[in-house]
Amino acid sequence: MLIKKIAFGDKTEAFIESRLTDGLNVIYSDDNNRGKTLVMQGMMYSLGYEAIFPSSFNYKDKYFYSEIEINEEKYEFLRKRNSIVVKTDSSMQVFNSVSELKYFFDKFILSIPRIKKENKSRAVDFSLFYELFFIGQDNRSPSGLISKGQFNKFDFKNMVYELAGFSHDAFNQDDINEMKGKISNLKIKLKESRKKITLIKSNPDIAEVFSKSFDSERVQSKIRSISNLNKQMSKLRRSRQREINRKSKLEQLVSELNSLNRDLSEGKVKCGECGSERIVYSNSDLTFEVSNIDVRNGILKSISENINQKFEIIDEYSREINFIQNSLREEMSDTPPSFQQMIVYQDQALSDKNYDNEAFSISQQIESLNEQLISSQSIGEVLKSDRALFDKNLLENMTMLYRAIDPNGNLEFDDIFTKRDSTFSGSESQEFYFCKVVALSNILKHDFPIIVDSFRDGELSTVKEDSMLKIYASLEKQIVLTSTLKDEEYKFDKYRKNININAIDYSSHTDCKILKEGLRKEFSMLVDSFSGVVM
Repeated sequence: MLIKKIAFGDKTEAFIESRLTDGLNVIYSDDNNRGKTLVMQGMMYSLGYEAIFPSSFNYKDKYFYSEIEINEEKYEFLRKRNSIVVKTDSSMQVFNSVSELKYFFDKFILSIPRIKKENKSRAVDFSLFYELFFIGQDNRSPSGLISKGQFNKFDFKNMVYELAGFSHDAFNQDDINEMKGKISNLKIKLKESRKKITLIKSNPDIAEVFSKSFDSERVQSKIRSISNLNKQMSKLRRSRQREINRKSKLEQLVSELNSLNRDLSEGKVKCGECGSERIVYSNSDLTFEVSNIDVRNGILKSISENINQKFEIIDEYSREINFIQNSLREEMSDTPPSFQQMIVYQDQALSDKNYDNEAFSISQQIESLNEQLISSQSIGEVLKSDRALFDKNLLENMTMLYRAIDPNGNLEFDDIFTKRDSTFSGSESQEFYFCKVVALSNILKHDFPIIVDSFRDGELSTVKEDSMLKIYASLEKQIVLTSTLKDEEYKFDKYRKNININAIDYSSHTDCKILKEGLRKEFSMLVDSFSGVVM
């Protein structure tokens, strides 16, 4: 993955950065507030990252663009608020949310790691995924995630394990197998005990009234079953209704766009106020010019594909709901026995009392073991060993990197996150992040760039910085760093003299004003290239 171009702005002003190379890039300035962080955050935001902009920057009114190369194919992203467009040389897709983009990204661009969350396999969010290689300036703390969404630092570790090939689904734990063996043996004993309870065979409905073991099993099973079925059906219905609403809106949009194909026998459609024949379509965040038939057909094709996808999703939800409805009817069909039936079987129930007590005791043991099994660690010893070895190699790599930049330092690494109460002095926090992202790159051998905003924050010494830059340059991948220089460093032309660095100077930018009127035309052309999107 390579970053080729970054841009953001609106119809009055914009900024474009296209000077990045495939190697080590340092964007710098002689003072703060020159727009370095806005460029980094804007680029990540265009790719689905969480909005972490300064409060003084009104990002909701801006368009954010990036050109990315993945596996030698060019992808262009354009985002405004929650709407995102992805364009290649041969296609264009419009998404109304980051979650829709993630589905497309995972299927057609690059696989998103999946982890086990709440006992389900889930694709991680972009913000968690990008933290593998992106370190923003704000909200960072070595003890946790920078972007604190629905995933946590333990999910980040599981994502790293997944990328390393140590999936949560692969486990073979001896103590779990032993527990399963005990449960299996107890189930055999329970089956034998229940055979002795003649009432169960004679009349199961009556047995449910008199037998503790049978009643407990039946009731608990039915409660779990009905509760689970209701939860599943409620969730599926909400999901189906959302898709129906989206499909309805898309069909209405198609109808409106198709109406533009009608030829008017008398005159043309014009604006009553300005007389313009220009017609645009807006989806709340992005606006497309649809006066042109080619642009309109392109939009209609994209919407039609989305509608077909919605049909498939709705049908799938309906089939799942119908299946659950049938199961629920079967669970609710039981009727209680009459009083006369209970009197008939009273003597038989009393004779089965001892066997019933034995069976009830065994069933309680099984339930206790099942609870232990569910709550026990679900990763086998082999996988635990593999993960432990991976952790050892990763931490050793971090330590090696740390010694290379700070031979006399006293940081010790026992995890890729520090303890919450850890105290850092000076530049130690930045040294920790450097060791973490570079070690992850080395061990995982991933193809992503490393992006660090304000990489020498905390008064990083010149010696340590030079060591870091040397290591970054040796990685043979794209690196994008930002830095604020001191006066004497800037006058010395610190970065430009280093042949390994593509130095990009932002010092000439007006304080807190990176957007320029002079770039609005070029930026408008970038936006217009998305099949007629207009600002």
